[in-house]
Amino acid sequence: MPSIQSFMTLSLLSLVLTGCSSLSSTRPLDVQAQSLPESCYATYGGTRLAQVGAIAAALEAQGYEVRASDVELGLVSAERITRQPGLGATRQWRGSSMGWFGGHRRGGMLGVGFGDPFNVFRSDPYSVERVSVSADGQRYLAVRSVTVVSPDGFVIDARPASPQPFCQQTHAAINQALANSGEGS
Repeated sequence: MPSIQSFMTLSLLSLVLTGCSSLSSTRPLDVQAQSLPESCYATYGGTRLAQVGAIAAALEAQGYEVRASDVELGLVSAERITRQPGLGATRQWRGSSMGWFGGHRRGGMLGVGFGDPFNVFRSDPYSVERVSVSADGQRYLAVRSVTVVSPDGFVIDARPASPQPFCQQTHAAINQALANSGEGS
């Protein structure tokens, strides 16, 4: 009887461990090839140096600031930071504990605050768009992510954002930059 009980315990434990290891991980910003539209991939003519230069020029023309590039890897990373004026207007009226005449929460505080009682001088959240165009063999892959950050530095929203129109516009701008440089095919 003890051998049957230990066998059942061992079997149950192995099923639980196997079930947990077979579940896929949920990483929301993980880019998977099957989730990207085919328009995010493109092939360019010319040398790798000319391709990376055209990618950098195209992204700068779209308002991005190039942060890193590597000719050997065929990689260009850029970002654009934009204020989001409407998102900061949702602050609650009880957000601060200090006003003109001290605290307005429970308790007895006395003092003069130098805070902003009407939230006039608050900052707006900002959006950080990051774009990477990288070589995948002979093809290039364009990927974009958007992160909205509060003025305090907390992430409000973060998600991949590589829809078909973005990819088409980016690859068209890169082809145009290659044609302007005389290296395009």
